[in-house]
Amino acid sequence: MIKSATSGVPFPMTVRRNRNKCNVNPALCFLNPKEVHQALVNNSEVKKWLDFISNHYTPPTRKILLIYPCSKEKPYYNSRSYKKLFKTLQALGDLRKEVHLVTISEPFGIVPEEFYGKKCEWHDWEASWYECPGLMPWWCNKYGQTYSVEIANECINILADYVAKFLIKAKCKYSHIIAFVRSFTSNLHITDGLVHRKILERASYRAAVPIKVLPPREIVSEIVEKSGRYGWDMQGVAHPIAQHYLLRYLRGLLE
Repeated sequence: MIKSATSGVPFPMTVRRNRNKCNVNPALCFLNPKEVHQALVNNSEVKKWLDFISNHYTPPTRKILLIYPCSKEKPYYNSRSYKKLFKTLQALGDLRKEVHLVTISEPFGIVPEEFYGKKCEWHDWEASWYECPGLMPWWCNKYGQTYSVEIANECINILADYVAKFLIKAKCKYSHIIAFVRSFTSNLHITDGLVHRKILERASYRAAVPIKVLPPREIVSEIVEKSGRYGWDMQGVAHPIAQHYLLRYLRGLLE
């Protein structure tokens, strides 16, 4: 039986299925807030990337920085969510080059698109993928993992500090910084489960760098009205309505 390298707990079936599809490193599987915290504090592979992206990486100069959530499927760029995103960005034509895409990830913070599928001295984004559902309370409850609000909050604070350092460098590189993440629940609330939103909002405040968090409440409400709560819960920002909104929003900034 496959087990977590940090706790010895057997991986839930969803994690095992993903491990069969790509090169998920067992040492990079973090199934609850305690394991995520240990990774952020002690895991050399995680810390090396976080140090690089926050202290040494230089963002390119573009009109738009687009921050998009990591996907359950790994690698990101082969997931259904990213395939829909790439189709949306392709529809921009030549304006696509003015959009710099980065992934918001726990526990790796920010992963720029130029590293997708590549091995570098800071991390192997070709053959060393991760599973980190451990900061989502619904996931921990569903799969019998211990969820601690206090430890999860500390993890979000640690990641926000790293992302804030990235944003300070990004401030003079982009005209607009957009986070297209799960902005609301399907009940149109803001809860502890919206991990990416919480990381980015705290990072934005600490760096004093504005981030536009999208999609807005009315778009999420439209998705729920037309597709049900299940449509937003399952597809999130990859939902066709959300992607159509993103395309219009990006065009409005670029044209």
